Amino acid sequence: MHLLDGTMWRLVESRAWDAEGQPLPAPYGARPVGQITFVHGRMLAALCNGDADVGDADRGFSSYGGPYTFDGTTLVVMVDVAADRSRLGGKQVRNVVLEGSRMLLRPPLRRYGDAQQRRELAWECVWRADGAAHGG
Repeated sequence: MHLLDGTMWRLVESRAWDAEGQPLPAPYGARPVGQITFVHGRMLAALCNGDADVGDADRGFSSYGGPYTFDGTTLVVMVDVAADRSRLGGKQVRNVVLEGSRMLLRPPLRRYGDAQQRRELAWECVWRADGAAHGG
């Protein structure tokens, strides 16, 4: 079985830094909500800011999926479904660090709104097709 295939993860933390490495507010708030599933060679992710009140700020939402490849450190998803139609036909590339039942996804430095940011998403494994459940 492929290392990620047959797993489901929940988002537990999001972090961001500006281009100079200075910390920024968590992109998906203090209580992020998200799920990512890898099955049959496909990935599907949906995530948003789960805070009860975001005031005038954008809630922050992302969802996309498609066939993926994973070489142990780099995840590449060929996007064929997305809430943001501009992603269709493109690639989403993430550096991946697996630490026990946790997975860190690190997109490359890119523009979010009017600023360059580096982000990191921490996920906890909640289900594996082999029957082993993790997290809580």
